[in-house]
Amino acid sequence: MDPDTKGQNGQGGGGTGGGTKGKEAPSLAARVKAGDLPPVAERLPKAPRVIEPLDQIGTYGGTWRTVDASTDPSWPWMTVCNDHLITWDPTWSEIIPNAAESFEVNGGGSEYVFKLREGMKWSDGEPFTADDLVFWYEHIFSNKKITPVPQSQLTINGKPLVVEKQDDVTVAFTYAQPNALFLENLAIHGPPFRLLPRHYLEQFHAEFTSGLPDNWHETFLERIDELNNIELPVLTGWIPKNPHGDGDRQVWERNPYYWKVDPDGSQLPYLDSVVFTFFQDQGPLILQAANGDVDLYQRAEVTTPKNRPVLARGQETGDYKLVDVNDPNHNTMGLCLNLTHENPAKRRMYRNKDFRIGLSHAINRQQIIDLVHLEQGQPWQTAPRPELPFYEAEEMGKQYTEFDLALARQHLEKAGVGEVDGQGRRLGPDGRPIIITVLNQSRYPLMVDALEFIKPTWEEVGIELRIDNVAPELVSTRLEANQYDCTPDSGELGYLDMVADPRWFFATGGSSYAPLWSRWYEGGSPQEEPPEAMQRQARIFREQVLGNSDREAQYEGMRQIIDIAKEEFWTMGISLPPKTYAVVSNRLKNVPGDDKMWLSFKCPYPAVTNVSQYYIDEG
Repeated sequence: MDPDTKGQNGQGGGGTGGGTKGKEAPSLAARVKAGDLPPVAERLPKAPRVIEPLDQIGTYGGTWRTVDASTDPSWPWMTVCNDHLITWDPTWSEIIPNAAESFEVNGGGSEYVFKLREGMKWSDGEPFTADDLVFWYEHIFSNKKITPVPQSQLTINGKPLVVEKQDDVTVAFTYAQPNALFLENLAIHGPPFRLLPRHYLEQFHAEFTSGLPDNWHETFLERIDELNNIELPVLTGWIPKNPHGDGDRQVWERNPYYWKVDPDGSQLPYLDSVVFTFFQDQGPLILQAANGDVDLYQRAEVTTPKNRPVLARGQETGDYKLVDVNDPNHNTMGLCLNLTHENPAKRRMYRNKDFRIGLSHAINRQQIIDLVHLEQGQPWQTAPRPELPFYEAEEMGKQYTEFDLALARQHLEKAGVGEVDGQGRRLGPDGRPIIITVLNQSRYPLMVDALEFIKPTWEEVGIELRIDNVAPELVSTRLEANQYDCTPDSGELGYLDMVADPRWFFATGGSSYAPLWSRWYEGGSPQEEPPEAMQRQARIFREQVLGNSDREAQYEGMRQIIDIAKEEFWTMGISLPPKTYAVVSNRLKNVPGDDKMWLSFKCPYPAVTNVSQYYIDEG
C-alpha cells in the first residue's frame, strides 16, 4: 500500500476525536521541518505493512510504562524486539509476512523464498536488503569463530541450510531435505538468527576490516546485542536509548524509519516510547503495579494466583484491570526420573513403567492444588492441554492421577521392588533402601512446596524423597553430565508450541528425563540408543512433522507421537495450570481482552498482537 493514497487529511477515522492525526508523529514532523529527517514518504518502504487496529485507530504520543522482575531480557523480547521476516498472527492461527512482504514454501519445506519490502530501511536510514541476509549467512552463520556449532533449527541431519540472493529484495533459504518447521522457529521469542545490518557490522568483522585483534569475534558478538549496543541499527518500532543492563530502567524511543502504517497510511508506532523499570524482587514491582504505574505486564513469575488478590484490590484506585491470559503450559510441574541414569540399577528401576505408575498414584495432587496453587487447576499428567485442536487429551491427562496408596504399592511390587526392610523402607534392586534425590532449580519455589507434599506420601509407600535445591546453572550442568536421579521442570509446550518442540513427548533437545536419548536424536555425545517406541516417535517426527509442510499431516504425526507417549508414560505431572493474567492500564488502548492472549515464548505475546498499534487515551 502507498501510504500517501489514504487518509490525505490525516483523520484518524474511528479514533479518539483528538483532531488531525497526521501522517507521522508530531515529534518526527518537527524533525522533518528542521531538516533533520527526510519526509515520511521517503522513510517508508514502497509497500509498508498495514496494521489494522484492534478496536480503533489511535493517536500519537505517550509512554508505555512497564516493569520486569530483573534485568532478564525475556520481557523486552516479548514486547519490543520481535520483528522478524514473518510472525504469528494475533490469534496464534497462522504465520504471516512481517518484515518480508511475502514468502513462498517450496519442495515440501526444503526451500523458503522471502521477498523483502522494497525501500525498507534500518533505524539509521540505511537500506534493508537481501545483502543483509547474505551477510548473516556468509559471515556470521558460516564463520566458525562466531558460530562454532550451527543452531539445530538451521540444519537437517547435520547439513546446514544455504542462503542465496536472487535479487536485491529476494532471498532463498534452502535445505538438503524438508524442514517444515523453519517458519515456526523464526517466529519464536529468541529465534535462531536475527536480522542484522551489514553496513554497520562490517567494521567489526575481520573479513572486512584489517587490524582487528585476534579476539575480534568476541567484540563482534557484543555488537550484535540490540539490548545493550544502542548504536546497532534495528528494524523494531522503538530504539533503545540506554543499555539494558545500565541502571534500573531502560528507555526505548520511536524508530523514525519504522515500516508499518495504520489504515490511514499514518506511520506507526503510535506510542512515543516504552520504559522498562527493573526490580530485583517482586514486592516493589507488585506495589508499582497496584499503584497504577504499569500499563501492561504479564510474566508468570509475577502474575501468580498468590499475587492476584493484591493486584485485584488495586484495580479501581490504580485505574487498571486484570485481563485473563491463556497458559499454553501443560503442567505446573513435570516430574522427570532420569531414564538414562549412569547407575545401571537405578536406570532399570526408573525405566520400569510400573515403578513410575506406582509413584504417580502415591502423589496427592488435589492437596498440592489446594495448598500450593490456591485451589487453582486440576490433576493432570504431562499431557497436551485440553484446548489443543488436534488431540483429545482428557484420557491421557487423567491416567494414573488417582491418589491411592494401595494401588501405588501394587504397581511398585509389580515393578520388582516389593521387599521392605524393618523400617518400612522399600529396597531397590541393589538391596538398599530406595532414595530418590530431586534436583530442583532454586527459581522454582512453588515446585519445592509441591515436592514437600510429595515427600510424606512417597514415604508411606517406602520411597524416600530428598530435595536438592540449587541454582539453575548447576541443574543444567548436572543434567548435561547425566548425574541426577530426578528433576522437576516447568510443564511448557502443551499447546500448538509442541509441534515445533515436542520434548515432553519424546526426548528431543532439552529433555529433562533422558539426556542420553536426547543426544541420540540430536547427534550429540555421549548418547544412548532409546527403546524402539521412542525411535518410532523420532521417525514419525522426522517424516511426518519436520518433513511435511502440510499442517494436517503434521498434526496427524503429532497425534501418533502423543499416543505413544501416553502408552509409555515417560514422565509424571501434577496439575493443569489455570489461566494466568495481565495487568493492563485503562489508559492503554487496543490491547486484547480476556482470553485473547497466551503466555507463550513460542508465539511471543503481546508482541504478536501488534504492539505498534497500542496507544494512550488519558480521557
